[in-house]
Amino acid sequence: MIVRNALPAVLFLLVCVVPASAMAPVPPAFAHLEATWNGITDYTMTIEAHEVLGQDSADSELHYAFKKPNRARMDVLKGNNSGSTVYFEPPNKLTAYNRAFSVFKKHGEVREKDLTSLRGNSILNPNIGDVIACWSAHSDLMRQTDGPLVDGQQTDLVSLPVAKIACPDDAAADRGVVTFDEIYIARDSGLIVMRKRYAGREVLERWEITDYKLNTGLTDDDLT
Repeated sequence: MIVRNALPAVLFLLVCVVPASAMAPVPPAFAHLEATWNGITDYTMTIEAHEVLGQDSADSELHYAFKKPNRARMDVLKGNNSGSTVYFEPPNKLTAYNRAFSVFKKHGEVREKDLTSLRGNSILNPNIGDVIACWSAHSDLMRQTDGPLVDGQQTDLVSLPVAKIACPDDAAADRGVVTFDEIYIARDSGLIVMRKRYAGREVLERWEITDYKLNTGLTDDDLT
């Protein structure tokens, strides 16, 4: 069965709304990310995830698949509960099972304790569109600098101070704790290839993202 820490997550669902007149222009790299997202109907990716909570830490390799507007599946390839799969059906139905014993399934809700990661992140957190929605709402706080090479790709680093930003799907462990958020956007593809979240100078969450496949025609059946 799926237990807590089965889903070290990657990217966070942060949905905030502000009047359009109050929004500043986004940095060029972020505008590239938005344009790329607008051309995507579905995607898959591999995530190397690392999370820290107190004295505990978790490392996992995940395969994530998403189809607009909000169907998702995550397979745990390495780490805690390797062999587990979780998939999401709107509006709030979550199903989890071990791929070796798929006849036995657990049903629950997105934020159910047993179906989230070490820091409480869920299957919906890697939704690129929700990351864009939140960050766009705070465009006046975003800053862009040259980023490092990530998996051989030149990146731009876009950062956001989040100590005073609380969005509905923040994990409980992150609220009032995470102070700074960084996304690394590949200059050629306009896709997020790494993300880090900090408490002060300590990295609490890090995700390296590879093997993107875009617009392959995923169906709802592919995401169960």
